[in-house]
Amino acid sequence: MTVRRAFLVPAAALLILTLLGNCNPGKYDPKPDEEIYGIWINDKNYNLNGFQKTVISADGWKNYTNISDSVPWELGTSQIDSKWTDSEGNIWYKTFGMATGGHAKGAKFQTLTKLSRSLTVMETVARLRLGEFDSNNYPAEIDPNDDSDAVYYRAN
Repeated sequence: MTVRRAFLVPAAALLILTLLGNCNPGKYDPKPDEEIYGIWINDKNYNLNGFQKTVISADGWKNYTNISDSVPWELGTSQIDSKWTDSEGNIWYKTFGMATGGHAKGAKFQTLTKLSRSLTVMETVARLRLGEFDSNNYPAEIDPNDDSDAVYYRAN
């Protein structure tokens, strides 16, 4: 084996292990100013839960029944599993987490979220999960007919 080959084989193996390690849930390292963070509203939001406001931060999320509410109806933790940008410039997230307060306390979920290229529209769908994280449990697409589909607009 040549010296060059002796170096390349372990280097390639290390690269593959590093990339595979980054595929595990929770391995995405969110930026302090992730595009998904902020206050999102929709005064006509008639999704399954009917929330008009959601606030997303590095600490988790809070859902409010009405835009004017100051006390959340439901809150929880969330981690970004993966993030990518599609060919049209939209930003996509796969997240997983758990409700820690409110009517759904203890519920575990996985979501697929799409942010418009302009970062002003967020559409999300969720799947409840039983047991532990399952990378096969994410919604496959944003489906407006899905009961969990919700559309929000970034608050100014």
